[in-house]
Amino acid sequence: MLGKDLYKAEVNAELSAERLRSLVFFYGPLIGNDALAMYEYLVLRGNTVTFTEINGLLITLNLSIDDFEFYCLKLNEYRLLKTLRQENRYIFIFNNPMDMKQFIRDDILVRDFILKTSGDHYRELIADIYTESDHSGFEDVSQTLSLDSLKNWKAEDETILKKSVENTYEFNTLFDVNVFLKDISTNLLPMRFRTKENLRQIALLADLYNISYDKMRTFLPRVARLDSSEFDLKELRYLCMRAKSDYKPVGNDNYNVPCTNFLMSLQDGKEVTEYDKKIIFNLSNKYHLDPPVINVLLAHALKACDNRLIENYLYPIASDLHRNDIKTAKDALERLSGSYNGNKRKVQEDKLPVYDDSDNKTMSALQEEELLKLMGKK
Repeated sequence: MLGKDLYKAEVNAELSAERLRSLVFFYGPLIGNDALAMYEYLVLRGNTVTFTEINGLLITLNLSIDDFEFYCLKLNEYRLLKTLRQENRYIFIFNNPMDMKQFIRDDILVRDFILKTSGDHYRELIADIYTESDHSGFEDVSQTLSLDSLKNWKAEDETILKKSVENTYEFNTLFDVNVFLKDISTNLLPMRFRTKENLRQIALLADLYNISYDKMRTFLPRVARLDSSEFDLKELRYLCMRAKSDYKPVGNDNYNVPCTNFLMSLQDGKEVTEYDKKIIFNLSNKYHLDPPVINVLLAHALKACDNRLIENYLYPIASDLHRNDIKTAKDALERLSGSYNGNKRKVQEDKLPVYDDSDNKTMSALQEEELLKLMGKK
């Protein structure tokens, strides 16, 4: 790398408070303070449109070309930076650090951290992360917004609102959120719950557990209650995990299908157990694998473990796939083709999770009327 070489920066990172803490406390000791400061500056500076000489950046950062190249290599090692090269031109792509709870679940990084700092330092950080505030003895005296004024809401008001807030959402999922939202009024799903993250979670859970549009709509009154200010994602996960799959046979090499449907196809249509559904959720939530990659891993694990899904076998492989940024079924197949093909592991009996369905939350009369009206259109 030379100072007269050209570079362009692309920033795929957004430093939330949680990720910034992880960057400083976990990545800092691994990459060094100078590399950390360079990463923070370039992320905050943002994307550059055209290729410019690296020399200008060196002057701003007060670095030599050798130091700059060394810090880039450190950032590359920990996947904070991806470097692309074409002759004398470079594209630097800056990625998010893991948040702290993701970091400590990464088998490689956490061991590297302990070796480069100390076990005592690691334990102190963990204690800080999981320390919860003690609210015992305090009474919640918070005031909530009164919804009495909304009794005057009219149909024409609803029409105006719907036209003013119509959005098109683009997620890389099989479940089309735009189709799902069609004809759903704010009585069934209030606008305050239609955040991008909530809708993304709805689509992802549908992809994991093969939930149809109509079935997902019936879940809304239990998770988007009119008398609440919070969208109950925990309850939605519970409902999706307990729902019976609408099974459709698919080929064993068709990975671009909902995970439970794919698993049922591998098992001749046998209903997926709650234990296996929990594993599927963990592969998505804890290891951030996309459904096609999860399906490849499920097929691989069933062959290796006597047609059983074993957590102790699955999760180390899932960690490897996540660490290597595997996003497609093709890449997952290539990654697994030469790995993890040793002797089949002895099947261990795992305790099945117990779900408490005693919380029988009911929908409001307004939501029930809306839902029946919507289902009557089908």
